[in-house]
Amino acid sequence: MDQKRILIVEDDLFLRELYTDVLSAEGYKVDAAADGEEALQKMKVGGYNLVLLDIIMPKMDGLEVMRQIQNTPPQAPNKCVVFLTNLDKDEEIRTALKLGNGYLIKSQITPGSLVEEVKMYLDKYK
Repeated sequence: MDQKRILIVEDDLFLRELYTDVLSAEGYKVDAAADGEEALQKMKVGGYNLVLLDIIMPKMDGLEVMRQIQNTPPQAPNKCVVFLTNLDKDEEIRTALKLGNGYLIKSQITPGSLVEEVKMYLDKYK
């Protein structure tokens, strides 16, 4: 079985390392980006099974990253993009769901529930 590739885009160092450690321990190949520009470059190369994308970040927000990816498709498709953010306003959620495949609110996620959500999205978008 192929090792699933996950990109974590998170500007908070603690959360980026926590998510990376938790998902690596589950056997996933995890890559990380600390800001929107770095995320865009990695997503343009593509090939990720899942991208966990923060919205509020330095240099470029996650919604703009997705708009640019839609305008210039990646070299290899990214199968699933899920926004993982603290924003919980209906308007932002609707916009994000138009651009991506899902939406998770950080304050409602524990490391264990993150693993379950990741497995669910990976199964749904094989």
